[in-house]
Amino acid sequence: MPVIKNVQTQAVGFAPILRCYFDQCGIKRIIDDHVELDPRRKILTHGEAAVAMITSILFQVMQLYRICKFAAEKTVLNVMLPNIAPEAFFDDRLADSLDAIFSYGIGDLELAITRNMIEVFQIQSAVCHNDTTSVSVYGNADNNKTERSIRVTFGHSKKHRKDLKQLVWSMSVSCDHAFPLFQKAYSGNTADVTTYVEQWHKLIDLLDGHDFLYVADSKVITYENMAHIADNDGFFIAPAPMYESYKNAFEDALSKHDRELLIPYKERFNRGFEVPIEFCHEDKDYQLRMIILFDHGLRTIKQKALQNRVDKTRDDFQELSGKLNRYKLKSQKQIDAACAAILKKNNTESCFTYLLTNNPVTTYKNSKRGRPSANSDKIAEVNDHFSVKLDFDESAFAKAFSQCGYYPLLTNKPSHQLSIEEAMLAHKNQYKCEHTFRRAKGPYSIEPIYLHTPERIEAFLFLLKIALKILVLIERTARKNIDDSERGMD
Repeated sequence: MPVIKNVQTQAVGFAPILRCYFDQCGIKRIIDDHVELDPRRKILTHGEAAVAMITSILFQVMQLYRICKFAAEKTVLNVMLPNIAPEAFFDDRLADSLDAIFSYGIGDLELAITRNMIEVFQIQSAVCHNDTTSVSVYGNADNNKTERSIRVTFGHSKKHRKDLKQLVWSMSVSCDHAFPLFQKAYSGNTADVTTYVEQWHKLIDLLDGHDFLYVADSKVITYENMAHIADNDGFFIAPAPMYESYKNAFEDALSKHDRELLIPYKERFNRGFEVPIEFCHEDKDYQLRMIILFDHGLRTIKQKALQNRVDKTRDDFQELSGKLNRYKLKSQKQIDAACAAILKKNNTESCFTYLLTNNPVTTYKNSKRGRPSANSDKIAEVNDHFSVKLDFDESAFAKAFSQCGYYPLLTNKPSHQLSIEEAMLAHKNQYKCEHTFRRAKGPYSIEPIYLHTPERIEAFLFLLKIALKILVLIERTARKNIDDSERGMD
């Protein structure tokens, strides 16, 4: 019988589980099959380099130069890639793989890897959610090597950091546990409204069809976007922006409807109804459904906000009254503009009106300079003296207060394919995109980006999305097994 004379043990953590998922997803195999390797590279392939970087992301190691130390101190990469020494993961070699991935085409690799994951894990994608976020870059990151790469530049920062350059990151996720389907980086000054149609087409390529429901925020609601999706047999749903036309249609529907459908949601009953609405684009008419929903939680938030705006309006007018007839508030035009600005700032034009009154004050002064004599002449001088009276419209406030909690959605999917309840749930699950972005910016610290080449930044975001996919798949399997066992985790 053979005798084991020496046994060495080491803690491997969840590395075997991670390796199992990497093998099932075929990440290394697909990248090596598609991305050509320089013959001079004898130790590490592009697929192995990608696996190393994705694994380091899952351990919150975002800098390439730290991966060598990470591989030496942790056993996870030894389990994932047992034949590769830690010193092989140096930053120049990993950056070379990022360049090769970008040169091949990030979109093509995403399609191949994501399609394999969808097939292996049976990901459901009847509803797809899309959203964008801005990612700040601490530095210039302007040394572009190709014309087709993004431009890291200044734009509308959602972090309100106008001092930092940025890029725009768009992500589409599935309704199935927020599984990331497709991502793309855009230049930092790209308007969100221009990204939605392109992402919709990418999902068609990925899912081999356009029968999914595309859920996005209100910026997708433009005539061009809606007409393009409808003309290509697609379906969308998004909150209606409060432009004048949509606002009028929304308020008209609220004042005229006579019944609402009760919708059970989280041990309470929400409500909803719908009205038809249409728009014309390039001499073609399009029919939509405006689904108006009521939510108890939203009502509480909006009623409190409305009351705060009313109180703030009163305070602002009280403060304005003490400044009248001085400095830049001497004329009727100046005071009227200041009053209108207060109502507009607090969005309380419907609840308040104001009356501007002029009570001129007559003063007398000497007709000549110097010390006046006993019988010197006096000259009368009339000066304007304005006052403002603020009137509160109780009935308008009561109407606005009662309508708090209602919000409109627009969709082109017919009612026999999408009920009001299904529309409500599809919209409420839009948080899954935001949850994915919070995870990327929180535990996995996408900001600050330590790479300074836009091409490598795009490739690294592609690997970060794969790391998020792996995480979702592990959580999805754990939830399913917990449900099947009817027992929680110890």
